[in-house]
Amino acid sequence: MHRFPDRDALVDVAAGRRWTYAELAADVDALALGLLALGRVGSRPEAVVCWHTDRLVRVTKDLERVIALGVNVHAARAGHLDLSTPAGRAVARTVTAWATYEGEQKAERQALANLQAAKAGKPYTAGIRPFGYSEDHLAIVPAEAEAIREGASMILAGESLSAVARRWTEAGLLSPRSIAAGAKAWSLRGVKKVLTSPRYSGQRTYGGEVMGTAEWPAILDDATHYGVVSILSSPDRFSGGPRTGRTATTLLAGIAVCGVCGDTVSGRGYRGAKVYGCRWTHTRTPREVADKKAETATLARMVCPDFLPTVIAMNAGGCDADTAHLQAGLKSLRERLDGLALAYAEGAISLSQTTAGSKALRTKLEEVESKLSGVTGLPPLDPVSGIAGLIGGWADTPLPVKRSWVAFCTIVTLKPANGKHARNMTPEDHVSLDWHHLAEEGEE
Repeated sequence: MHRFPDRDALVDVAAGRRWTYAELAADVDALALGLLALGRVGSRPEAVVCWHTDRLVRVTKDLERVIALGVNVHAARAGHLDLSTPAGRAVARTVTAWATYEGEQKAERQALANLQAAKAGKPYTAGIRPFGYSEDHLAIVPAEAEAIREGASMILAGESLSAVARRWTEAGLLSPRSIAAGAKAWSLRGVKKVLTSPRYSGQRTYGGEVMGTAEWPAILDDATHYGVVSILSSPDRFSGGPRTGRTATTLLAGIAVCGVCGDTVSGRGYRGAKVYGCRWTHTRTPREVADKKAETATLARMVCPDFLPTVIAMNAGGCDADTAHLQAGLKSLRERLDGLALAYAEGAISLSQTTAGSKALRTKLEEVESKLSGVTGLPPLDPVSGIAGLIGGWADTPLPVKRSWVAFCTIVTLKPANGKHARNMTPEDHVSLDWHHLAEEGEE
């Protein structure tokens, strides 16, 4: 029985007919399912009493389930429906059809009102407040907003969703929805949903499409938001490669390329062995073989007589630590633009998000390009120990620095087996290496 009308009215209907009732149901769906269950076990009620027939059944399929029970329906405000006769069933179906029509009309009116509110930038305040904003869905909650900014920065820096989830959980900043569900920690899905939501860049969406600027203040700027969206929405996410939200754990992931398709490779396992391979698995190059070749070639390039003069010349051209940082930022922005396009092609984000994101990232890209003005960047280099110190301490050099120098010095191409068995392949069969930044390039 429906919760809104006074339940006493329904009890009175039963009492006036000297009926006893076995159950009072406050939920329409629960009542219909309960009746059906009783019908299946052969313990059907003699009649059903409800406030109004459209409170019992609102769509035809539900009515047919009640008809199948073969019981009469008595409504406190709509009389008696004799479902045992063709005429009674016809009346019931007509009443239900009109109830369905009214329900659909109401839904359309509500959808139109929601759309208009979205276009005006107004928040959708039904339900639990979003993480980062107060109960009115407008005012920023400072501690949560700062956590969102920090999480976005971590993703852009190459850290994982897991790292962000741990940081937020350890800070005791659970989302209101998680608290309501009794969760004790952030899930990766929950973190991703927050960091990719247009809400946090001050945009109002409806049905997944960006409608325009929202009434509430943004927590993230557009370039940051869409940079994160590109990383976390890209179908090409893998450990250590480009457009990824994970910290690099292998030397050549995202640096070496497949000799067949030209895509960058990722680290993976194959029959218990650690290998590098592209998404199409054209190659399964043993990591140990590829890493050793790449590191040896990098160090060999560094000891070449022309290498130090080349680096000095590049620095003399204005490439200081700041410009190297800008160069890295330029590469990252271009990858994020590619990531947005790929995410849209795969259906991970909408067209409106892609358009808005591309505009924001291109604006940022133009700013960085204007600052660089053609300066070439270098990986980090200790100004005291220089190249000699880098070579001498290579074994203890952090992986990110090693990756930077390998990418700067070499072009690593991994070759397919071409029918050969792995145990019969030499390192040269697996890996092809060329050098970047030769003396001729520096002299041009």
